[in-house]
Amino acid sequence: MSETPNPYQLGDMTGEGPGVVGAYDRDGDGKVDLVAYDRDGDGRADKLVFDEDGDGVPDHIALDRNFDGTVDFIGVDRDQDGDLDVVKTDTNYDGTLDTVITSAED
Repeated sequence: MSETPNPYQLGDMTGEGPGVVGAYDRDGDGKVDLVAYDRDGDGRADKLVFDEDGDGVPDHIALDRNFDGTVDFIGVDRDQDGDLDVVKTDTNYDGTLDTVITSAED
């Protein structure tokens, strides 16, 4: 039995692995800073992992949790310890991120 990957894991910025449909260098510095995943195999990216500060470590994640084509979850790992410090969600799937949760450590 194979394990289902955790959709909330940031992973790495290599742009390789299961479900990767694109790896991009948005600022032209020669390093990948956005990795796109297709978790349900429909040909559309539904998980985006970002390295906003260019250090090679992912620090933001955006998910389309219900696969409707709209991002409904954004997570930020401010201290880059692998745990999300701030999470914004669209709890009723109306297209607005209406819930914000901040870790106690933040």
